[in-house]
Amino acid sequence: MYDSPKKSLKRIRKTIILVTVVVVLAISLHIIGSTISFPSRVFAYDNSLIKMTEQKSFSDSHGNLNVVGVVNNFGRVPVSVTVGLNAAATTVDSSKDAPTFFIKQPIYGRIIYPFTGAPFKFVIPPQHVVTGKAFIIDVKQILEPNWNVLSLNYSNMPVGKEGALIGTARNIGSFDLHNVSVYASVHSRNGTQIDSVRSNVIPIIKPAQQIAFIAKPDTAVKSDVFYYSCAGLDLDAPITTLVIAPGQFLPYDLRALARVSDLQYDNATDSINFAITYYSSTGGPLSLKIPQTSEKQSVSVIMDGTLYKKASVKMNGKTVFVDFFVPPESHNIQIKGVRS
Repeated sequence: MYDSPKKSLKRIRKTIILVTVVVVLAISLHIIGSTISFPSRVFAYDNSLIKMTEQKSFSDSHGNLNVVGVVNNFGRVPVSVTVGLNAAATTVDSSKDAPTFFIKQPIYGRIIYPFTGAPFKFVIPPQHVVTGKAFIIDVKQILEPNWNVLSLNYSNMPVGKEGALIGTARNIGSFDLHNVSVYASVHSRNGTQIDSVRSNVIPIIKPAQQIAFIAKPDTAVKSDVFYYSCAGLDLDAPITTLVIAPGQFLPYDLRALARVSDLQYDNATDSINFAITYYSSTGGPLSLKIPQTSEKQSVSVIMDGTLYKKASVKMNGKTVFVDFFVPPESHNIQIKGVRS
């Protein structure tokens, strides 16, 4: 945590046809986005659990006023947050009210997962004044698992004359990651946040690939940088396909308010394998959809090496629907029979 510290479906035949990557991805997105409709679930959350830290401001070398802060998610549901700020243009005529305007923007992380946070920064041009503190406009819950597919290696201490945050990001997942950036809040010696930074955007990181990143503070505060608080990641939602063979892909749709790791297809056992830890201390539901490949297809759920008899597996001739409850703590899941 800072500061105190993410549908007409054609019948898929039994034999998966080897086609180009572009066509397969197009079919995958069509499958997931059209015929398959995820049943809506309502997960209640308390807005009081989405909180802003104390805000600070500074003037940069261009005369802009920078207002910085962090939004923390103390709840158990991933959320996206929009923040706002009221400002006004200065006027030389004291008898007239200064024209006001309103700014709104997302924070640096498009999704804030439970027990994490993300910084924000407003840059107000010269001849304008801020007429209040930044505030939260909107909080939306996101039914997107935390895929846990990037590993960061960095030092919290500033590096070089620019006082930058420097490190590497490694893709530990089984699929390409797109438009990755690293963000952090910047602190002075006494622990006060003095800036919010975001790295260069990395267009793509392939599985097992490691890419360097750098995030620089504003030049007006770089000499005061003492450390960076827990860096976070922002990236495009992963494409929901798994590689099953060179040029062959399996589309899927997995929904759970949980942390998902090591997601991959195992050809030897014809199974999708992953580790999962639910955010809620009481556990919660998981839903998975994959194409049905035959009328006699037999799909089962193995949890921690044992057949999970409480899992629901249904088919409609086109799609396999797998639903089950994930108990508290961490578990290893195997969905067997996904292609036959």
